[in-house]
Amino acid sequence: MKLGERASLKKINIRWGVILLLLCIIIGLAVVRYYKEVYAMTPEQLMIARPEGVIRVLGRVKAGTLQANAEGATFEISSASGGETSIVVRHQGKPYENLREMKVLVIHGIWDTGKMELSAQKFSLVPNFHFVTAAYLLTLIPLGLFLFFMERSMIITSLQIKDERGYQPVLREGE
Repeated sequence: MKLGERASLKKINIRWGVILLLLCIIIGLAVVRYYKEVYAMTPEQLMIARPEGVIRVLGRVKAGTLQANAEGATFEISSASGGETSIVVRHQGKPYENLREMKVLVIHGIWDTGKMELSAQKFSLVPNFHFVTAAYLLTLIPLGLFLFFMERSMIITSLQIKDERGYQPVLREGE
């Protein structure tokens, strides 16, 4: 391998190193955003952590606990996977149209440690971010690897072509 070949391979490695560094930064920012804005606790985690401020709790409305009227609703939720711990949720205001027994919901609200209940502000359906993330990774990782190896093989091939005598420029007598 000649000096020019090593220099161009070094440029490729530096370029891909920068791309990988940027990719790691983007992944780090995505993880931070996930835990700040998307992640939902289970009732078991809520009882252990006892956080302050607005939180998101993922749970299933327990059968026989839903009491809804025009002013709001009161019900209990337990872990969507069938955990033992349940918490009381109180919602003031217009009833949520998807609120029914045995429904899995993400509840946004404030945890009251004194009353041991969650004061719900809004409800949302269960997000399927894990499936979306897996689908993107299953397509983007092989594509990135393909581009990396393709660029590398193209540069090596072009360097080999330059070394061939048949592709050298023809020198004319006057030059």
